[in-house]
Amino acid sequence: MGTLENLAVNAPTQYINVNGTNYAYRRFGKNTGIPIIGFQHFTGTLDNWDPIIANGLAQDREVIIFDNKGVGNSDGKTPDNVLEMTKDAIKFIKALGIEKFDVLGFSLGGFIAQYLGVQYSEMVRKIVMVGTAPQGAKVLEEFYDLIGRGSQLSPSELFLYIFFTKSEKSLSKGKETLQRLFERSKDRDKDTAEKSVMAQAKAITDWGKTSDINISEIKHPVLIIQGSNDEMMDSDTSYEIFKSIPNAVLSYYPDSAHGSFFQYPEMFVSQANQFLNNFE
Repeated sequence: MGTLENLAVNAPTQYINVNGTNYAYRRFGKNTGIPIIGFQHFTGTLDNWDPIIANGLAQDREVIIFDNKGVGNSDGKTPDNVLEMTKDAIKFIKALGIEKFDVLGFSLGGFIAQYLGVQYSEMVRKIVMVGTAPQGAKVLEEFYDLIGRGSQLSPSELFLYIFFTKSEKSLSKGKETLQRLFERSKDRDKDTAEKSVMAQAKAITDWGKTSDINISEIKHPVLIIQGSNDEMMDSDTSYEIFKSIPNAVLSYYPDSAHGSFFQYPEMFVSQANQFLNNFE
């Protein structure tokens, strides 16, 4: 399995066929207790998880990351709505034989986390949400405009534009994050195909028009992480989630945007492990 320092970088990509769909995934860390499963951001693949974060969480538990249907190395057609994405994720999780798990939902993955907490509550123990928004968030009406403004940028410039503020400190941390995301040189994931990107984009904008769950029904312990200036999700919406969920903890990171935990990975790992190990 390798040392703690290179678990995320060296974990082999595995595949499991579920009803004709091959899901790509990696699992590493301590194969005991309740695993934490990562649900990725818009266009994100297996290789978009920060190794510092993945390895830090793997100190105390098993970490499972995967490409949902049609994303990265997983085949099939990507749904254009979050509910179907959630159902696909549950099919994958059940196929692995997992009955109980913790959730790490980033951005779009945080939308899925909210469905999991309400509609699959019996399978979930604790939830960590990063840079996400509740249903009905008006800011999501501007999602296409935000992506359009970054469409002429190079991939690295777009990454910095979306996930970090314009301050010198934030951008410097962003460049460090980019280096970490490319530490893995072999067995890398494919970029998400255009059809899947468009389906995800529709799912995100429609989330702002949807109201089919009440997140106050989430009784699990929930840790909410947000940046001070998340233009994509609107930082204030995390406070709305916090007020709605009865057993939630909220932490804002300074001078940070949508990728707050990229900018402060060590602080995030410390908070997340404390929450997962001790908070009730």
